[in-house]
Amino acid sequence: MNSSSFDKDYRFTLISIFLFFVTQTYGQTNKDSLPVVTISLWKDSAIGAIYNKATNSVAYGKPTKKDCYKIYISDFDGNNEKSISWHEWNPDKQQWPEEWTPDGQYLFCYVEKPDYVKEKIHKRKPVDAIPGYGAYCDLWLLKRDGSKAWKLLDLPNSYNSGIIHSAISDDGKLFAWSERIKAPKFTNFNLMAGAYVIRVADFTFDSIPKLENIRTFQPGNIDACNELDGISKDNKLISFYSTFETKNLFSTPIYTLNIESGEIKRLTTESFAQAATFTPDGKKLVYMTGAGCDIFPFEIQGADWYIMNVDGSNKQRLTWMNKRNHKHSVNHYRLAGSLSFIDNQSFFGGVMTKPLGLIGHTVIVKW
Repeated sequence: MNSSSFDKDYRFTLISIFLFFVTQTYGQTNKDSLPVVTISLWKDSAIGAIYNKATNSVAYGKPTKKDCYKIYISDFDGNNEKSISWHEWNPDKQQWPEEWTPDGQYLFCYVEKPDYVKEKIHKRKPVDAIPGYGAYCDLWLLKRDGSKAWKLLDLPNSYNSGIIHSAISDDGKLFAWSERIKAPKFTNFNLMAGAYVIRVADFTFDSIPKLENIRTFQPGNIDACNELDGISKDNKLISFYSTFETKNLFSTPIYTLNIESGEIKRLTTESFAQAATFTPDGKKLVYMTGAGCDIFPFEIQGADWYIMNVDGSNKQRLTWMNKRNHKHSVNHYRLAGSLSFIDNQSFFGGVMTKPLGLIGHTVIVKW
């Protein structure tokens, strides 16, 4: 942060001078006492990293030369990397790790269907099933050594169907996901990414894993993009972003949904905001937004990570990747993405370096 960030009327007071030196020495700060934040590269070309505390290991996706994503596991430091899969999965199709079970012994995975079905309105392409697009994919549970796998959801083999962001509760009893029910309409700002509903299920694992008592939520009871990212510590709230009010994919507020009552609360109003994830203690949400981000010459809007209370109050910026000449910045477009907490004050986060596809790396953010 430079001196222009301070109130001009008080720039030369002792308080401002003190804050200036603190800022230059330790990182950004302001009247709200923003936390000191560091960003360090964890692994290049690794996307969607999810951390498991019980095993101190990380799962993530990496593309092959054909842009087909595969599942990898490493230790916390990124060493001892190994690829895992299930022998029945087609190696030429997309495979993606989405969530760990709390004990770290199993991974919820998205896996592209092997069989093509002719459709009148769409010709299937490999990019359709890329993680984050999620068409033509099913939900599987995979043992961490690749020795066993179960299909949990067999979704329709259609461009209208897909599965994206999921979340599992801390106790492993709830699993939730965003399921596509209508294909994208690229001329419609509301449905540019398709229409999605939120599904929440009870997860049980006796001799075989099961998703039971599936509940479906469609905010506003209208077609919209609804993408969830977290379940609260008390298993009552789902965090998600949606277009059900704005009707605009480039203006996506963050909300919480009460699973028991159906009540929806809007938490953000500025710019677009996504990927809201509960801190391990359940007191805050970290999310990404384009609010306050500089747009670099000949590039598009990026996004940085912010933190706020669960009720939407006390919003504070954590990273400054899209701030000219800031120490977090390389003065080029960066898009903060989904994240996975290590503890209450650090997480693995995905950073996209290109606006299309999954081109980027994983960083560790600490404050």
